[in-house]
Amino acid sequence: MLALMLLVNIGFYFIPFDYTILGDYAVAGVFGITALATATIVIPVPYIPVIMHIAQQYHDMHMLVWIALAAGAGSVVGEISGYMVGRTGRQAFAETRFSQWVAAQMTHPVRAFLALFALSAPPNPLFDVAGIAAGAFGVPFWLFATAVFSGRFVRMLGIVLAGYYALGVILYYTI
Repeated sequence: MLALMLLVNIGFYFIPFDYTILGDYAVAGVFGITALATATIVIPVPYIPVIMHIAQQYHDMHMLVWIALAAGAGSVVGEISGYMVGRTGRQAFAETRFSQWVAAQMTHPVRAFLALFALSAPPNPLFDVAGIAAGAFGVPFWLFATAVFSGRFVRMLGIVLAGYYALGVILYYTI
């Protein structure tokens, strides 16, 4: 499954699409695509190549940070779906060793923040378990949103910078 997701993202990266048509709405587009992509719990949406392409349009570091902030905020909005599934009841929470570890972390605010941050920063399909656990075990929404935003900002900034510098490498070797 991981290999398939990687291949789909690579494939989407090479689809010829003119992202400059987004113009001034590029940041809003990043927010929207990450909100949609992270709201889906089962179906993966390849948002990483889109963010990388949009980052390649800009040469201003401030704009790259805005793109990462928009992507992080959109990601938090999308992850609310998993959090709300958890809030509806613990029966939605699967019993595995990983889920039991996550559940134990959610009982203490500092550990909950650190676990949510650590699980949300890397591209991690298991984060949905953490989001559901946070909701199921009553982690306050502000703590959930702050931890996820912080972790996702780190992830998205890495994606934005990878896209930005990938363009530089491509231009260097083609000129």
